[in-house]
Amino acid sequence: MESVSRAEKKSAFLRCFFLAVFMIVTFLFQNTGGLFPEPFGIKAVLLVPLTVCISMFEKEFSGLFFGLAAGAMLDAFGAQTICFNAIAFTLIGFAAGALITHLMRNNLVCAVILSFVMAFIYNSASFIFHYAFSGGESPFYVYFKFYFLSAVFTAILTPIYYFIVRAIERKNGK
Repeated sequence: MESVSRAEKKSAFLRCFFLAVFMIVTFLFQNTGGLFPEPFGIKAVLLVPLTVCISMFEKEFSGLFFGLAAGAMLDAFGAQTICFNAIAFTLIGFAAGALITHLMRNNLVCAVILSFVMAFIYNSASFIFHYAFSGGESPFYVYFKFYFLSAVFTAILTPIYYFIVRAIERKNGK
């Protein structure tokens, strides 16, 4: 059995620490009203590309826990208390890490594609879970205007997160 050196442990700890701080900052940036632009009322779900990018570099096991943390923060400070976000982000983290480990390459194009697909699935599930069953008016209009365009806006912002996470990973030994 290989022993992990003290320097490797310190590097892994610093990497996880900086990623966690970045996740908290992103959470605050996403959920503080007026801090991030919302063109035409479209909100980006900034934690999706961050979770995807972290999972791409840290792989599925760590991605699962970072996803759980992101979802738990959203559930803890949101209006719903049903653990929807914790489950969804845990699945996003695991799926993105597993896809990169076994099927896809770790590059910017794959990050944007994964972020769009994960944001699309997350927003669609959120729409079905929170809006479709509430009996709101014109569901197709609401879905396209707020949920689908949110997935597109989220994917457009992915390169920012990809390059920051990659810099943290390279600076701290991975």
